[in-house]
Amino acid sequence: MNKIKLILMPGMDGSGFLYQPLSELLSNKGLSNVIEPLNPHQDKHAYIEYLEDKYADEDLVLVAESYAGHIATKLAIRANLNIKKLVIMASFLENPTKLTELEKYFSMNIIKNPILPEKVLGMTLFGSGSNSRLIQLFKEAMQDVTEKQLAQRISDMRTLQLPEENIGQPTLYIQASNDWLVPARNLESFKKIYSNLSVKQLKATHLVAQGNAQECAESIRDFL
Repeated sequence: MNKIKLILMPGMDGSGFLYQPLSELLSNKGLSNVIEPLNPHQDKHAYIEYLEDKYADEDLVLVAESYAGHIATKLAIRANLNIKKLVIMASFLENPTKLTELEKYFSMNIIKNPILPEKVLGMTLFGSGSNSRLIQLFKEAMQDVTEKQLAQRISDMRTLQLPEENIGQPTLYIQASNDWLVPARNLESFKKIYSNLSVKQLKATHLVAQGNAQECAESIRDFL
């Protein structure tokens, strides 16, 4: 069997920059991984086709956070890749929150350029795990994504519907303890279609893969 490769699929920012600390920790633990950004692709459908073409002959673990969770689910359902396991973090399969309605009324510039002091911004995004590197990576991620892309992805969230198919691969769902963007009830959607699901809750805000990267990496290593 080929060595298993972890594909890190980013959340709504789509850049992958925010995965850098986790990627480094996984590599240090001997886990081969690659960050696959969403932003270079026209939409999530083109992204799916790209991944299916690039990794057709490899044994994979999909690691998907937030917005990417339903994309990883689609890949598992399509079954065009040899997906051995999945790791889903702070994610959803249906409209996660009524906050997605705000996209209709506000410019996405409030996400790209939040008017908050850096210390407050860091605590809001990453909780007690905040540091200057994460804040800088967030700023780089916001420069990489367009307002149009952000608006399209939030609009897409509002239309998501629970898949009818079941997924049998072993799957770890990492839940953030203080996630006000993706409330805990979103886990129930995964329980309905993932027949081999385990759950790990970590102390973190929504950005659990960043604010608590060390425990995320350890949880992923133990799961694999």
